[in-house]
Amino acid sequence: MAPSLVLCAVLCAVLCVGAAAGNRFPPTTTPTTTPTTPLSNTPITGTGIFTTPTPTTITTTPTSTSPLRNTSSLMQVFTSNYSTPAPPPQPTGNPSRPSPSQQMCPEGWEVFQGRCYYFVNQPLSWPEAQSNCALLESMLASVHSPQEYNFLQQFTNSNGNEEAWLGGFYLQYQWLWIDGSWFYNNSWNNASTDSSSPCLLLNSNEPWSNSPCNTFGTPGICVKNSNVPPAMACPEGWTVFQGRCYYYNEVSMSWPEADASCASLGASLVSVHSPQEYMFLLQQTFSPSWLGGFYIDDQWMWLDGSWFYEGFFGQTPPPSTYQCLSTFNPDGWSPYSCNQIMPSFCMKEALSYRH
Repeated sequence: MAPSLVLCAVLCAVLCVGAAAGNRFPPTTTPTTTPTTPLSNTPITGTGIFTTPTPTTITTTPTSTSPLRNTSSLMQVFTSNYSTPAPPPQPTGNPSRPSPSQQMCPEGWEVFQGRCYYFVNQPLSWPEAQSNCALLESMLASVHSPQEYNFLQQFTNSNGNEEAWLGGFYLQYQWLWIDGSWFYNNSWNNASTDSSSPCLLLNSNEPWSNSPCNTFGTPGICVKNSNVPPAMACPEGWTVFQGRCYYYNEVSMSWPEADASCASLGASLVSVHSPQEYMFLLQQTFSPSWLGGFYIDDQWMWLDGSWFYEGFFGQTPPPSTYQCLSTFNPDGWSPYSCNQIMPSFCMKEALSYRH
């Protein structure tokens, strides 16, 4: 066979085999190019891995600045929306004002003339009663006037008792008050010089009496100053001392004129209750000045109704012609004619309110 014929036969065989194999070898295609579209400013959205997510706006609500109360649920701070708590409801009607005792004294105490009183309703001896008062930052009550004694009698009755320990005691042949004030022997029931009974008892229906200090079974009455702030206690130009306000009037006038002048200021001439108070007054002046003491019906009295301590005259007992009292010297006061002119001291209680 000629070589050319052989070559043609081989080519025909190859073509036949390829046709019989079908699509075992896919046809070759020419790739086509798609024109590139410029990117826009609009973000692409979708669910594919390479798609740009839609921005999400996170809205937060201010939370309360109060400290966390439940630390076990700390994640709530980050997962919950908080709102500002609603303001508390406003009270309706007219709220009642606190009583004077609530304004000036601790709870359970009673106020009288600027001082706070507490009834220790337990069976005690005198030393035990004083110790109980000390624990309450107070002391057994010292009595300065008939009005105060009457108040304490009613106070004792209202607490279901007939007797109560007071702050009076007998020492070295004289009666003393535990607060250092003068003792007035105007209201005794029993013999006052019995040294075997050196502690003082209040009787709710009669004058006071003395008893052995270790007598057990009697309650006590405690007293302390009120809560009136010193900065708010007195008007401008006045001086505060032991819960009262004092004004020194340098204008010389008679005793009746001085009394009227003090009254125009809502005050009265000073009634003196203790050596400390008298020394305070002497420090305000170098000359005699009118006090609130006067002589009537054969006895000395104070304008505020308190008992008069007659053992503090700077001179011998006064004649009846000298019926008005003034400061004299550190050893005591002195009587003068009421028509004599001199400066004077006015006094009134401290303001009975607080912030």
